[in-house]
Amino acid sequence: MFVAPNVVQAAWLICFLLHPAASFAASGPIFEQIPSGTSIAPPFQLRPTAPEKLPIESPEQVSAPDSTMYTLTAEKTVNLSLKDSFDQSEKNNPELLKAKQDVSLAEAGIISAGAIPNPQLATQLGFGPAWTKTIAGNTQQVGINQIVETGGKRAARLQLARSQKTTAMLQLDSLRFDLRTRIRRVYAELAAAQAFVRVIENHRALTARLVEIAIERFKAGSAPEAEIIQARLNLNQYDAQQNSAQGRIRQAQIQLSILLGEPVAPNLIAIDHGLFESESDSNDLVPQPNRPLPEESVLLKSAVGVRPDLLVAKQQLNVTTKQIALAKTQRIPDVILGSGFAFSTFKDLEPKNQQQFGAYLNVNMDLPIFYRKQGEIMSAQVSQDQARTQALIIQIRATAEVKAAYENVRLARANISKYRTQLLAGAKETVRLAELGYKYGRNRLSDVILAQQSAQQVNVGYFDAVVAYQNAWADLERAVGRPLEL
Repeated sequence: MFVAPNVVQAAWLICFLLHPAASFAASGPIFEQIPSGTSIAPPFQLRPTAPEKLPIESPEQVSAPDSTMYTLTAEKTVNLSLKDSFDQSEKNNPELLKAKQDVSLAEAGIISAGAIPNPQLATQLGFGPAWTKTIAGNTQQVGINQIVETGGKRAARLQLARSQKTTAMLQLDSLRFDLRTRIRRVYAELAAAQAFVRVIENHRALTARLVEIAIERFKAGSAPEAEIIQARLNLNQYDAQQNSAQGRIRQAQIQLSILLGEPVAPNLIAIDHGLFESESDSNDLVPQPNRPLPEESVLLKSAVGVRPDLLVAKQQLNVTTKQIALAKTQRIPDVILGSGFAFSTFKDLEPKNQQQFGAYLNVNMDLPIFYRKQGEIMSAQVSQDQARTQALIIQIRATAEVKAAYENVRLARANISKYRTQLLAGAKETVRLAELGYKYGRNRLSDVILAQQSAQQVNVGYFDAVVAYQNAWADLERAVGRPLEL
């Protein structure tokens, strides 16, 4: 009877895994501890002399995932490009909607700041003896009072309100650009997760083919049944990996839906795959790794000039300057001018019912003797110092972020180039040769499995490099403060 060179090792491995003493090393849904007193019935009996009775699945059964596979729960499917994501977030993202409302509030503040105080109607009309019997009694009067603002208060308020509107608009632009960066990151994560599912499916198909080869070798008496069990075990592991990949897709869909303002996360499909398709030269997410990068000095200069959060900080410094000017105008008191008509209704005067009347003018104002708005002026000056410091902090941070993101882009591009020129093709060829050698009895099954696992690690490493490149490019755009050409 023919005995394969590795049948002893495989039989020893199976006995070790099925032995109760090995339960400490094998646990989980694949290896479950067998209760005492229970007969062990392996799914395949070691009967190499009667291979025709082995319950061997068809190729379709071998390659089909079982019913425990995780599936996406969203009913609505939406194909989405990166540009579509930007456009939809502009319309529906609640953060952007609130920032736009802040601009409208600032516009309303300009109207309020330019308002001229309304005149006040002052009347004093009386009834009874105090107005009709007392000789030196009270007069009755009707007049108008008007507050006259002095010291340029209205002009200062208008300048401050207009400056605050500019700040709100810059904050809207800053939020819009920050949202663009977040969408780019999540979209890339979704594209990576979808591409990784395809990689797992490809590797699962390779492993299913390996199971078929093991079955053929067993039927031919060239391999033990243990190799079929081992190949199927390796095949079933891809189901759990595919479950995790599908869950990763769903998490990315949920995060992207939040950024897009979707109340219920649909089944979003990223149609811009970019470098996640290892053999594709088209790319809508990031520039090709072989394209030259802009000079770092150019990007640093651009960051100082157009970075949204730095512009907001500089504008906030301008706002505090206007606040100081307004606070200083408050030291000059406003004047309240009033005038009116006064008359009497005394009945005891001679001649009887003689009407007395006249006009009056009054002037009221605060006297700035004890307090001259020192607190408001000091508070505005401190706010100005804080705004100046904040602008300096952001400028220093922008320089550091540009340099860091630039280096990360260069590193990620180098890694991607290494994977695409050497590692991916080498891993694919290694699997092909290992499988071919096993088919003709020159390699062991473990050699093929090891080659497949190594190839999968190479693919995972490539995807990680692409995600790192995408994130580094998004960070570089955010650090520079403007979209960079692809």
